[in-house]
Amino acid sequence: MHVTRTYTLTSNTPRQQQGFRPTGTAISPVALRQTATGESEDTARAELTEFEHLIPTATPEQVRGEARIFHALIAAYGRHRPTLTGGPFGIRSLTPRPDELVVRIAPSQLDRWIDALAYREGGTGVAGLRWAGHRQGTLLTLPGTKVLLADISETDWRAALGRRSADQSSLMPHWIPQFRREPEYTAAQEAEVEGIAGHLSATLRRVRLLDPLTRISGHVHLFTTRHRGEVHLIEACEATPTVLPVWTSRSVPSALWPTGPIPAPGPADPYTAVLDLLTELEPARAPSGTNDHPAARALCHIAGLRTDPVVVQAAEHVLDVATRVLADPAHSSVYAAGGWAGNCRTYPEGTVHGSDPCLPPGAETVADLPDEALQRIGRHFCSRPSDTSRTDLASAGKQELVHLLDWALAAATRPTNCPAWTRDRTGGTLQHTQPLPGREGVLTLTATTTGVYRVSLDALGSSDLADEDDSVEWEREAAPSQSAAVLLAEHAAIEAAVCLPFQREHRKQRLVLPAVVPAEPTIRSVIAEADYVLGFFTLASVLGRLHDRAGSIQGAADGHWRADPHSDTPPDRPATLTALISDWCALPSPHHGEAANTASVDSPAYLRHLAAHRAAFDPFATRYLAAADSLPGAHTFEERHLAGFAALRTTDLSALTRTEVRPVREGLLRLVRSLPQNPAQLTAWYEQHLGQP
Repeated sequence: MHVTRTYTLTSNTPRQQQGFRPTGTAISPVALRQTATGESEDTARAELTEFEHLIPTATPEQVRGEARIFHALIAAYGRHRPTLTGGPFGIRSLTPRPDELVVRIAPSQLDRWIDALAYREGGTGVAGLRWAGHRQGTLLTLPGTKVLLADISETDWRAALGRRSADQSSLMPHWIPQFRREPEYTAAQEAEVEGIAGHLSATLRRVRLLDPLTRISGHVHLFTTRHRGEVHLIEACEATPTVLPVWTSRSVPSALWPTGPIPAPGPADPYTAVLDLLTELEPARAPSGTNDHPAARALCHIAGLRTDPVVVQAAEHVLDVATRVLADPAHSSVYAAGGWAGNCRTYPEGTVHGSDPCLPPGAETVADLPDEALQRIGRHFCSRPSDTSRTDLASAGKQELVHLLDWALAAATRPTNCPAWTRDRTGGTLQHTQPLPGREGVLTLTATTTGVYRVSLDALGSSDLADEDDSVEWEREAAPSQSAAVLLAEHAAIEAAVCLPFQREHRKQRLVLPAVVPAEPTIRSVIAEADYVLGFFTLASVLGRLHDRAGSIQGAADGHWRADPHSDTPPDRPATLTALISDWCALPSPHHGEAANTASVDSPAYLRHLAAHRAAFDPFATRYLAAADSLPGAHTFEERHLAGFAALRTTDLSALTRTEVRPVREGLLRLVRSLPQNPAQLTAWYEQHLGQP
């Protein structure tokens, strides 16, 4: 099973792997704000003279209204390509203010916004929403909420409403009073976003932070889910779900983080939290009543550190800083999205989206000690302190202080609705299981006494997972202690519960839960929905290597994957050029016996297969492979390449370009036109084009 969240076990935390890096940034405040809002430089500069924060926090009523509007947009837009909608959710830019939100949408998206916002008794849309003409556009209002659609004139708005005549009754002008049941509908919708209204509003106000996340799959994908009674916002733009807010998953400067009220019942107490956590999960490790600094000692154990006096003293300092952080509205987002434990999980490149690890709020404060004190702490974590410079000792001390702060915040922000764990009497492993919502299977969490935790989906009843023990492992990692492992497993479980639609089996990269396929998919529609599109440039990189390795190659009609008479494991193997390319580049392949297995790559049957597994070939790769596979029976690579070459030479490339939803660069067309007829020249041809625009 291809698992997105399983990595090599390490006993270190992300902070210890990457080192301490201050959160300061050389980016100007104006440019920083623009990355989140998409505003022009003049607009961003003018707004920054008015408000204290880079992104002003909305008033409570504005937060609730924005949350409901954004929730409706998320439901209506679903997974979409911003290149086709003018921006995420059709938003080109926005200007957030405390008591209003100015949104500039692509004109082509006006009808879609009306469809999204018009309330229907089934629950979609926004109950009670009203509109009014405004000198700068059209104003959408809810009690205490104003969202201005800039540059959408009243004439344009009325014309769009006319085109959506079925929805006019639910998008009324501002002077229409409330209908009898509108308060009831409004209360129901507010209940749906209770607990994440601030998160939704803050994400909407920073919506262009999603832009870099679309570079791989090309999609914006947000959705909400309920886990253990709490609603969470999930971001899956890179086809991997994460519950982390985009400002921490991307590790953006803290100046862009939202501020807000501390959630009820008030600021968490890290002293109590670390003691309660250790007493609950590892009672034998909990400090006795006679120990001095019991909370600091508990924190040291959770973080996997010795309780030497200098380390205990450092932990006491960390708990003091954590107390201030947890009470500061500027850092209220540490409580969001399952708590700070999510930022203590280990990711391949620092964070979910490949940035440096996200430093906890208070990192600079906690490390603001005299150099001598930092060096004293650092000596405890250097294997050869006598050979280590004072600068490096101080740096090591800072790393450990931030490491302790991470775990203090993680323990203090653990959700109150945490699962009940049971302990294995022989090995001491903690385990929790719960049924998966809406389908067969169970979510299983384990945490060993050595700190290794595992989060998996078991007993799924899927024939595609027969070779995987009918199980999907979402995450298996090492934490500094068993208590820390529990914190990380509980957080990872939020994502694991919704991960199945994104999981692929490892041998043929097929989705475990295939997507719904339109009746008549086209190359364009398949590309539009694909998580991964194999482009001609990638195909070019493989052709030269296949020339030297491929022997006799079959045609599509003979079967892309064919049974191997000499082996039962695996039961079939790639036989066509399309199958070899797919296997090499991790594209989903059909099973023996499926209609797609004997169909050309450009046929409806094969397009349905690709659509079901959210993958695609670009039009140029499709044309080449369809022609190469069209020769029946066994042929050499040279013969099949010649067929693909001839097809591209005789095809109207401009017509092929029109079947692509993504921009087609002139450099790609030059590459296609220059494809050599002689297979022996393929490698040199590809290398010649490397680095060209």
